[in-house]
Amino acid sequence: MNKQIERGLAALCAALMLLPLLVAAPAAALDNQADGKVSIHCDFPGQVIEAGETATFTLSVTNNGNADQMNLWTESFVGSRDWEMRFVDGEAEVNKVSIPAGGSKTVTLRVETAADTQVGEYPVKAHVGDGSVWLHVSISKTHTGELGTLELTVTDKDGEKVKGASVLIYEDKHAEPSDKVMTTADGKISTGLPQGVYDLVIEKAGYKGADKKDVKVKCGITTDAGTVMLEKSPYAAEVTIKSPTITTPVGKNAVFELILKNAGTGDDTYVLSTKDLPEGWYARYKESAGASGDLSEIFLRAGEEKTLYLEAIPPYGTGTDDYTFQTLIDSAAGQYSDELTAKIRGSYEMRVSADRYRYETDMGGTVSFDLKVRNAGTAGALTGIGFKVMAPEGWSATVTPTNITSLQPGERDTVKVTVAPPSSIVASDYKVSVKVISDQGEQEEEFRIVVKEQSFAAVLGVLLLVAIAGGVWYYFRKYQRR
Repeated sequence: MNKQIERGLAALCAALMLLPLLVAAPAAALDNQADGKVSIHCDFPGQVIEAGETATFTLSVTNNGNADQMNLWTESFVGSRDWEMRFVDGEAEVNKVSIPAGGSKTVTLRVETAADTQVGEYPVKAHVGDGSVWLHVSISKTHTGELGTLELTVTDKDGEKVKGASVLIYEDKHAEPSDKVMTTADGKISTGLPQGVYDLVIEKAGYKGADKKDVKVKCGITTDAGTVMLEKSPYAAEVTIKSPTITTPVGKNAVFELILKNAGTGDDTYVLSTKDLPEGWYARYKESAGASGDLSEIFLRAGEEKTLYLEAIPPYGTGTDDYTFQTLIDSAAGQYSDELTAKIRGSYEMRVSADRYRYETDMGGTVSFDLKVRNAGTAGALTGIGFKVMAPEGWSATVTPTNITSLQPGERDTVKVTVAPPSSIVASDYKVSVKVISDQGEQEEEFRIVVKEQSFAAVLGVLLLVAIAGGVWYYFRKYQRR
């Protein structure tokens, strides 16, 4: 009895030792034989791909038995549990195949790998009826940690590309969108996303919205979500703000330029207004930037667009700050709103002056005058103030001091400008300009310099004229008597 127990335990241990070899044995011959009813052959049972790609295996199945309907299924192992494996006929997924007794048929298995699968070789076991075959997928490159690329095309019902459509990307159906992308001029988007399954909501003013659900994005792989067609709405407005934020100096009005387009299929009237204006502010719509009248509503035919200007007028004494409010446009389809911001900032203003703008000098002399520079702005200091004198050729010019480091608002400083014409210059009226240049702006002033003849030359000229006059008088008297 003890010997029988010992022999039984020895047989059990031997079977346990052989079990791993039987489970892991990749030899197709063992599985193909099964009970001799179904045999499976694959010309290329091993394929090399990158993680995230799909391996396609073509299986030749022969029915050696009598039953003609067979189930199709697969087994996956550690490392490939999250792969997707499908038997297909063309693009249709199938789970059964019918093969007459003694007949053969080709069956296609697609193995879609996960993009984050690590490099290595992974076994897959395919079953057709009571037959099976071992297949092997070798991953040559993994894309773990990389972003996937999502591509989508948006068109209208006529096949025209839709530019500026919003594609909202949801990873969680009950959360805020994780991303928002606008279609380009060719109606396309291309954006990077972490690996996951997403729902897409496509919207555009003038169109009925559409969605696309369960779009799978793999890390490191480009996913083409196809084409979404949008249908135009009968009433809609498309509002484009050229710049929703305008910076203007104290004392000036912010003017926003916007384009209003009737994006629907029917004519419509749009009512123009604003809300949430800062206290004391006033806003008005105008047909041009320089127009003085207000515009409260506008009629546009289907497809027509109009450029409008919204002027925001602050009350007197408004200080520097950021002021926000809403532009509102009401149509038959609903209300459109955009936030606008008027940034009121101090201005840089430099004022340059002199006591006189006309000076006289003799030939060979010099002219010197004081030039005053004042910071009349409120935005901050004027810095790096320099000077450039522009005079006729041959003149010399200097400015002392040569520069002013900075001037705070309200401060002023004085420099001395000296110009000297060449000694051989002709007496006349000449122009000299002084340009004052700072980091924030520049200003130019013009001066007239009158160059006179030297005094002894004038005396000689007078004496010469007297001598000529005396000679004429003398000869006139002499020859008149004769």
